[in-house]
Amino acid sequence: MKLDTILNRAERQFLDKKYKSALDIYAIALSIDKNSIDAKVGVLLCDLGLTFEEEAQVLYYYFQTIKDTTTDPIASIENLSETLIGGNLESDIYALLDADMALYDGIEYEDFLHIIDEKDNFKEAFEDAIFSTKVIISKKWEFIDFIKKLTENGYYSVALDYLESHAPMYKNDQEILTLYSLLPKGSV
Repeated sequence: MKLDTILNRAERQFLDKKYKSALDIYAIALSIDKNSIDAKVGVLLCDLGLTFEEEAQVLYYYFQTIKDTTTDPIASIENLSETLIGGNLESDIYALLDADMALYDGIEYEDFLHIIDEKDNFKEAFEDAIFSTKVIISKKWEFIDFIKKLTENGYYSVALDYLESHAPMYKNDQEILTLYSLLPKGSV
């Protein structure tokens, strides 16, 4: 059986919050490739999910965002999970992610808004930012505002990509789900 097939099966179990089953499947993936980053993080998140279900799901989506752009995504996920397990549960998981994202090159969304104001042109500011750095969106209002700005300026496929990859972090939040209505019919 191919590693990708096994990882996909484990991921489906994880997303369905069947952590024990996902853990067993990730262990099989590690027996095939002991260096698989996806399998290593999967094991870590399954273990975390047994106690901190919501946080594990959020960290999973965070991992999907950083795994191709970060030199050591495993260390990043380990640090965040250790903070959770270490008794820092009063802190919001999103605040932990904000702190971790600050370590990576990028600009905060509010700084991005200042660039838009300076250039007085969303398209120019967006293209400059996307090609030179990352825009770090760490608050729900920023995500909503960003999607609205993308759709207002005709970046429908980019908006859809952001919605599909980030909306699951917000579960069935109606404000987030309504953003799909900003896309032209047929693009969803």
